[in-house]
Amino acid sequence: MFAADRLILATAVALLCPWAAQAESLCERTVLPFRAMVAALKAEPGAQVLRDNGSVIEIEDPKRFIIWTLVRPGGTAPGAHICRRVVQENGEIFIQLKAYCAGKKSDCDGVIQGVLKAQNQAVERFRQ
Repeated sequence: MFAADRLILATAVALLCPWAAQAESLCERTVLPFRAMVAALKAEPGAQVLRDNGSVIEIEDPKRFIIWTLVRPGGTAPGAHICRRVVQENGEIFIQLKAYCAGKKSDCDGVIQGVLKAQNQAVERFRQ
């Protein structure tokens, strides 16, 4: 195969398969489109859906101590994947939060802040 052929093939693959070309990772998982990510997470042994209201789904992965929050893209709002993982470092326990969003920064910030605000409100009663 000539160098030009390899370049054409690589360009075609990148254009036809944008998720594979990005190969983003989040909490040691390859980021997939919303439906594929939901299916992959549900397929994990022990996985449990904690909440599903159509636009937001939360899935617990108890084996890895992770709770996933996936926001379905809709209208002009981008989708987002958020993982919260319990980790232990130097004898202390932390909750590590990471997020992925494919959209404009301002739109993504709004989506992620909305999810975190709703989660904080849901656990407020436990803090009293």
